Amino acid sequence: MDLNYTGDSSERLPVASHLNDFEYKVLMQTYIKHTSVMGLRERSKYTLSRIVKVERNLEDNCLDVHYENGEWWKYYPNYTWG
Repeated sequence: MDLNYTGDSSERLPVASHLNDFEYKVLMQTYIKHTSVMGLRERSKYTLSRIVKVERNLEDNCLDVHYENGEWWKYYPNYTWG
């Protein structure tokens, strides 16, 4: 996987279309790093198509990324998650 995501805006996920370029890059690069540490079975639960909501969290300076199974993570500008 390419850890230097630079996809153009025409290919953005509809659920994240409201993000600016930097926020979208944070989402994608953090997603790549995050899922790369998961096993295959776990990773299948967290495909891009399973993201149901991405919210800006200004208080914590991150993106709250919600998945269809109810799980969610904070994705931070330094490409870490919690």
